[in-house]
Amino acid sequence: MIQPVRYQKGNLYRDHRAWFVRYRLGIRQSDGSIKVQRMAERLGSVEDFATKTEAETVRQAFMQKVNSSQTSPHPSMTLNEFVEQFYLPWVKSELRASTHKGYRDIWSLYLAGRVGPIRLRQFRTVDASRMLKSIAEDCDLTKTTLQHIKSVLSGIFTHAKNEGAYDGENPVEGARIPRNAREPGETYAYNLVQILRILELLPLLPKAVVAMASFAGLREGELCGVEWPDFTGDALTVKRSVWKTVINEPKTRASRQSVPVIPTLAKILDAYRASMQNLRTGVIFHQGNGERMDMDKLAQRVIRPAVEASGLPWYGWHGFRRGIASNLYELGANEKIVQRVLRHAKPHVTKDRYIKAFDPAVLEAMQRMQTVVDGLGQQWPAVGQQQN
Repeated sequence: MIQPVRYQKGNLYRDHRAWFVRYRLGIRQSDGSIKVQRMAERLGSVEDFATKTEAETVRQAFMQKVNSSQTSPHPSMTLNEFVEQFYLPWVKSELRASTHKGYRDIWSLYLAGRVGPIRLRQFRTVDASRMLKSIAEDCDLTKTTLQHIKSVLSGIFTHAKNEGAYDGENPVEGARIPRNAREPGETYAYNLVQILRILELLPLLPKAVVAMASFAGLREGELCGVEWPDFTGDALTVKRSVWKTVINEPKTRASRQSVPVIPTLAKILDAYRASMQNLRTGVIFHQGNGERMDMDKLAQRVIRPAVEASGLPWYGWHGFRRGIASNLYELGANEKIVQRVLRHAKPHVTKDRYIKAFDPAVLEAMQRMQTVVDGLGQQWPAVGQQQN
């Protein structure tokens, strides 16, 4: 954070046919202390202000801004200073904890060491393009990851514009992702036959988690956050998402909606609840002491070994979420219905965020999935039954 040391007049002087004002700023350090630095700002050329009296008027206006801007970024600060002192603290206070960690990791791993001493206002599109090219050459990243890096860098300048630290067009928007960057790997989804095979092999608790991910499409953090009052027997309302120990609201407004629960999922959840003394309150998936289940540990210790033992590769939690999307689409649900079931938010379909939870098309799609599950369930009778 930058702030004036005290009320200052500033020292007006002329150098190389230009007028400057010299003043001091206190820059807050990581330990909380204030380090005073001398700063100089170019006010204009002697052609702009022929006399010292004319330049004095500009000095007064500039120093008024300096003295009144207790927490504003200074136009001459470096890009590194702006990110560390303004942008990342803003992300931490305004966005999700997982988002802050992701942005800070991208900044520290790929950007901080490449920006050098360049000042915020001197940064150009060519600097962003060269930086992305250098990152691609040094780190062998996919185009998708490079796009994420570009988005973070662009967000820095969007924030700088909003803080008055940068004027003009965002210099990152026109930067190109290197054409020879590695293409992202293929993503995969579990089909219904594979899901039923996996469920048959799992103990009751992990089976209930996988069933909820596969038949309701909950994200990993939402699986951690779901509680018994959210489940009504034929519907599941997503009200929270957990990252590590931080409890957040779901990712977007569209995410904070209900999804229909097909009978197969309801039976598995009922069997699991019966094993938990028919609890009606509290966290659904916990470690036995009431603490929320660590889904990463559950996957690595129980679910992944079972999946791989069945001869299937492990696609991660999103393999189940992608699975419900692929399965519904294959069964005839259109993209709009799939989007609604997954509670995705897209700018060009904002109105779809407000569709009623159980319109006929959504129910019909889920019921078709239940019909297929019933047919396949004859081959896997353990699905939906409590394991002894």
